[in-house]
Amino acid sequence: MLHPDAGPVNPVTLSVDLDAGFPLGDIMSSYHQISINHRDERHAALVLSEDTTPANRDFELVWRPKNGAAPSAAIFKETIAGNPFFLLMITPPSYEIEKKPTPREIIFVIDTSGSMGGESIRQARDSLAMALKRLQPGDAFNIIRFSDQTDQLFPASQPVNAETIGNALHYVNALDASGGTMMLPALKAALTDHGASQQYLRQVVFLTDGAIGNEQQLFDTIAAMRGDARIFTVGIGSAPNSYFMSRAAELGQGTFTHIGAVTEVAERMNAMFEKLESPAITNLRLRWPDGAQVETWPSPIPDLYKGETLVVAARADRGEGTLQISGADGETPWKVALPLEGAANRKGISKLWARKKIASLELSRARAGADRAALDNNILDVALAHDLISRLTSLVAVDVTPSRPGGENIARTDIPLNLPHGWDFEKVFGNETKPRQREALASPLLQARVTEADATAPAGQGRSGVALPQGATLADVKIMRGVLFLTLAFLILIFTLRPQAAYWFADVKRDAR
Repeated sequence: MLHPDAGPVNPVTLSVDLDAGFPLGDIMSSYHQISINHRDERHAALVLSEDTTPANRDFELVWRPKNGAAPSAAIFKETIAGNPFFLLMITPPSYEIEKKPTPREIIFVIDTSGSMGGESIRQARDSLAMALKRLQPGDAFNIIRFSDQTDQLFPASQPVNAETIGNALHYVNALDASGGTMMLPALKAALTDHGASQQYLRQVVFLTDGAIGNEQQLFDTIAAMRGDARIFTVGIGSAPNSYFMSRAAELGQGTFTHIGAVTEVAERMNAMFEKLESPAITNLRLRWPDGAQVETWPSPIPDLYKGETLVVAARADRGEGTLQISGADGETPWKVALPLEGAANRKGISKLWARKKIASLELSRARAGADRAALDNNILDVALAHDLISRLTSLVAVDVTPSRPGGENIARTDIPLNLPHGWDFEKVFGNETKPRQREALASPLLQARVTEADATAPAGQGRSGVALPQGATLADVKIMRGVLFLTLAFLILIFTLRPQAAYWFADVKRDAR
């Protein structure tokens, strides 16, 4: 990981061909400058407009339909080997229905590990403070904080009142980021039901960058302990672990929200809490033409939340007839009918269907009692049939072009990466990092201090062709070799003189007697 003083590396180029299927309104890139070429009212092409764009944060593209043009549902089709694949997009109604609020027990889990240092922890504190102020009398809540240790504000959830909210805001304002990341104890504490589930709708809100490596263990815990709780994840910072957080939200029948800038905290947290307070469409059902054999993912279909589009992919054995979509908007029935023959043709739908199927199979695999071997075989079959990278498959490129001089040994080389935008280097790597190590981290080629390297050896290596330790100079290596030589000489001397030493000790004992 490069020190920010070294400057960015790994520039990115990106182009997007956007064919929305409906008249376009606003098109925005949340964190990058883009140039947009409107080809027609439904179609736009765009590219990054910055001269050099480093790979140090997520790219997010947001587009909205033109006012009044948002369809309640749209359907697209791709036919592969005679099999039609469908992509269904469902948007919630634009009108509002007054709904009676449901008392909720909300558990906020906030990550305060070192990777959350700097901008991320400030965003998390602001997000959590805003969430607390939206709670209503009749709700209950608690806050759990974790890094390499876990603690919580209250022993169990407390009712919302002026005193508990005041204590919570004071607790949140004092949070700082440091230490490692051990999410599992916090997750178990959040999912433990203390007996309030019968009178409350339980919701768990995670605020984290997801910088963890034990995703499967966490998925297993969610599957085993979730009960009736809904899990909502909030990705904090410029490069959150979207894989973990989106999958955890799916497994918990919630949603994933990304907050990548301080300016987004108010808007995105308000939007998320509107979801938590009341979903737009519940109990969604798809009724395909009679007799049609259809495989639909995700399965089951989740609730539809305000401000979001639900995307469903399906594979059918025929493409004629009418698809009936139904659900409930509060206590009001909601229905839409779509003729399959009118589906617009688009490429890539079959691969999207396969990706959604693999994601759903992975969720099934995480549930207790699942036949993981059978599910793995199913995942492998789908990935191979559609040429997709998955947990069990990868794409391998072999470059046979010679790049190493003859006679040189193969050596390991570290590839530098940018520190994610907004991260604090010292918070992640520690203030105790030695200056020499920090200089090495800050060197784009990891060789700035290797001034005596043989000109014919690969960069960053000595005459032997073996990679130097990170941050070491050739002088350091010579000193280490000298110390090693003296140590070996001393050991050889000890073992050589060991028999003679035994005689000396025997003489000393005899003289003593």
